[in-house]
Amino acid sequence: MARIIVPAHSDHAVHIANNMREADRQECMAMAGKGPLTALYDSLRVSVAAWTGFVDLEPICMFGVSPRSILGDVGSPWLLGTDKIAENALSFLRRNKAYVQRMLDIFPVLENFVDARNHLSIIWLVWLGFTIERPAVVCGVERRPFFRFEMRKNFNHG
Repeated sequence: MARIIVPAHSDHAVHIANNMREADRQECMAMAGKGPLTALYDSLRVSVAAWTGFVDLEPICMFGVSPRSILGDVGSPWLLGTDKIAENALSFLRRNKAYVQRMLDIFPVLENFVDARNHLSIIWLVWLGFTIERPAVVCGVERRPFFRFEMRKNFNHG
């Protein structure tokens, strides 16, 4: 199986949206009231860097980072994927750490919110080294519990 990560393109979004994990689908609706394809297109449009993970020739996830505001140094990382991401988790998890570092090179602070029901994403975020703030806060168009997560660039060099 060939597993690669390439710069994201809007053409990749349709397959991912049509096969999106139920937890990611629910999170898109709960936070922004958006379906999978709109969420992917919008995330890609506002991102300063975004990538798509493929297994063989099939796109299984798209992820990236967008600015929190036009003047800030805070980025919002995101990832949306299909059920196949769980089947290929180890391969992508190992690679994701390098991409998080690339995000931190752009934005020294990364923060966003994850749906409290999205257990796989929470496990992935903890494994990557993000801090998950508790308790959950109610937010989004559906007024559901979300956890804020954050990572700060370590400027210590020795």
